[in-house]
Amino acid sequence: MPANEMNASAWIKSPPRRKTGGIGPMAFFAFASVAVMYLVSSLMLTMLGMAYETSGGAQWQKIAPATYFAFLALLAMFAERRNAMALLDEIIQRHKGTLVFLITWAMLFAYIVVFQGSPLTATFDSFLLPIALSIIVVRLSPAHKRSMALFIHVFMAANALLGIAEFGTGWRLTPIVAQGMELNSDYRSSALLGHPLNNALHAASYALMLLLGGGRDLTSGWRAAALLLQIFAMAVFGGRFATLLFGLFAGVIAFRHAILLLNGRKFSVNAAAAAAFLVPVLVIGIILLVADGFLDKFIMRFISDEGSAASRVRMFDLIGRIPFHELLVGADPEVVATLQRTEGIAFGIESFWIAFIAYYGILISLPFFIGLLTFFYDLWRATQVRAFWPILFFLTVCSTSASLSGKSTTLAQFVVMLLILMRRAPRPRPAEAR
Repeated sequence: MPANEMNASAWIKSPPRRKTGGIGPMAFFAFASVAVMYLVSSLMLTMLGMAYETSGGAQWQKIAPATYFAFLALLAMFAERRNAMALLDEIIQRHKGTLVFLITWAMLFAYIVVFQGSPLTATFDSFLLPIALSIIVVRLSPAHKRSMALFIHVFMAANALLGIAEFGTGWRLTPIVAQGMELNSDYRSSALLGHPLNNALHAASYALMLLLGGGRDLTSGWRAAALLLQIFAMAVFGGRFATLLFGLFAGVIAFRHAILLLNGRKFSVNAAAAAAFLVPVLVIGIILLVADGFLDKFIMRFISDEGSAASRVRMFDLIGRIPFHELLVGADPEVVATLQRTEGIAFGIESFWIAFIAYYGILISLPFFIGLLTFFYDLWRATQVRAFWPILFFLTVCSTSASLSGKSTTLAQFVVMLLILMRRAPRPRPAEAR
């Protein structure tokens, strides 16, 4: 075996050698957008003094740095093509669902600006950023996609370790702020992704993708370690529904694999060894953490949710108190805010579907929801068939919180993770197929 192969990293699979060019402007800005999107959360921007989610400040501060880089990548993509019109035609043909979503977003944008007088930048990060990245990421070279996959694996491990460290020490990288108030009594970790629920959502989504084959750039042993780390991290981020739903999905996946094995399906020795290591370590680890009291706070969230479940019930009462004609065209935001206070819903309507209808009305929300689903259909077509399950998981968890109804990069973070980790395997070249 050549020396350079013997010295290869033990935890990264070595891909076939292919000649690749250097990183061009589009790839550079794409990497910059993805890096700052994951590393610089909204809580981090607030801590750094940016008026990102607060009133006042310049308009440029209301847009996440990742969005600026994403649109620079789009401009670079067109600049690198000699025939820009041919590229535009390709985008139209390949991303029909995404274009439907863009049109419905434009309707929402016009409504917000004309009828509500909200800031122009209110929905840029939430929806324009994922649209831009979905067009850019699929056009990266296989080598660049693999590099981005390794970045995501390293980032998710670092985020989980930081979250566990925050939970154990009580120190936080960024304080948790909601509605302008710092939540000092909240034990949950904020880590690099900011809000605990955002952390829990992405930790569970990432773990689910690992179970579905999204860790093919790692060896089986490191995939098992990455999965184990995210499972423990879910507890310190405190996302009860995300954790329970992940457990349900993981159980179904495990049961399906067991049936296939009993029916004679072949399996990898390395994968079997990783599973044999993972299951007992996970069980023993959970027992030890529960016995040590490390998971007491997380377990108490199932016993006493501090009114979270009740607020999800009261949001339907809130909708019932809005006149039907206002539900069609969108209620006055001040009226909705008053009803929230009356109903005791302190930190937002905990379902983005309900929140959209309350704030923007059925006539705007329904087309937008259709556009959102066509966007996810485009994502599914661009990835493996099994990517349907992370998409379903993401939408289900988001349905139980404000999530997509507020300004955030949550959807964009998921889009990149899905397109990179669940990307289709490259077709073998004729020489490789023999």
